[in-house]
Amino acid sequence: MSVLLRVDDVHAAYGKSEVLKGISLEVREGEIVALLGSNGAGKSTTLKVISGLLHPKSGRIQFAGEDISALQPHEIVAKGVIHVPEGRRIFGGLTVLENLELGGFTVRKEKQFVKQGIERAFSLFPRLKERSNQLAGTLSGGEQQMLAICRGLMARPKLLMLDEPSMGLAPIIVQEIMEIIKQINKQGTTVLLIEQNAKAALRLVTRGYVMETGTIILADSAEALSRDERVVKAYLGA
Repeated sequence: MSVLLRVDDVHAAYGKSEVLKGISLEVREGEIVALLGSNGAGKSTTLKVISGLLHPKSGRIQFAGEDISALQPHEIVAKGVIHVPEGRRIFGGLTVLENLELGGFTVRKEKQFVKQGIERAFSLFPRLKERSNQLAGTLSGGEQQMLAICRGLMARPKLLMLDEPSMGLAPIIVQEIMEIIKQINKQGTTVLLIEQNAKAALRLVTRGYVMETGTIILADSAEALSRDERVVKAYLGA
């Protein structure tokens, strides 16, 4: 498998506060990779740097062999990198269908892509089809997360980055979301996943990285991480 995303010795800061302290990671085409760690470890900042919402102070980010470190967010989206942020960030005053159509903004000139994207969303999550004309703000938390994921898929990403997709959801809904992420991956989309639910994440992914205070302290297969004493103690329960 070829490397789709490479992050090389990236430092990043908010003002004078350094948050990323030289992280390096890679995601190969076709993988699902997890980024694990406690709150404040720098996981969300990592995704923001990759998606151009925060530019690195130093280091390099390559996507499909191209340096994207200095690109603006809309340029990175156009390359095929989609970031579904923590907290869903749907447009509550718009309908489910309108949210999906906004997600297809970058492919709007190709009307068949927008139509296919909506059909795919409704196939993945039939409940969204039932609620297509309902205001997104009136959906349940699980349904809003489904919508956020599908809105991201509307842009036909090569790499889908998901920040805490299971946050605040009931276990049965978490299981459903994880199964859909696996299905999205099988359909050809590479996934980089931030997930507090380490057990669920390690059952889903091929490899993982563990972050602590702005650095990567572990990198291994999901199987090896699930057996690592440090991971078990910190994230899986002794």
